[in-house]
Amino acid sequence: MTYSTGGTAKMTQKARPNWDKINVPAAMSDLIDQYLQTDIAKQRGLKSKSDVATEGVKMLLERDGMYIRRPRFQHLNMYEDHVKVIDNEMGRIASVYFRHEKIYCDICDANECIHADFALTIPKVVKILEEKGFPLPKPKPKPT
Repeated sequence: MTYSTGGTAKMTQKARPNWDKINVPAAMSDLIDQYLQTDIAKQRGLKSKSDVATEGVKMLLERDGMYIRRPRFQHLNMYEDHVKVIDNEMGRIASVYFRHEKIYCDICDANECIHADFALTIPKVVKILEEKGFPLPKPKPKPT
């Protein structure tokens, strides 16, 4: 895939507005492909090389004081069977469903992920789930 915002670069796909093309060594690209197959990448909601590269650049710029992160997650809305969670790092909205005694995140295509974990920290959500008798998972220990 080649994305470009202009110049003489040959386009193999439609240009993405507000995106620039960045090249990485082939060996690094192969490592990113391997990383995208891991459970860690899936739990973090990373689905593409662009997701991984963007996250890595943000981490570097944040460390060097040039980037300030917004809160990773924000509760957007609640519905009968799901919660909408804004993921500011991904720039996406996750729908976390609570159906048939299971939790499911549409972004991660998983029953356990960071979006589901966040949804279970929202007091209003937990209260409604408890009132409906939904079996809540045990809280995960906080890293030390």
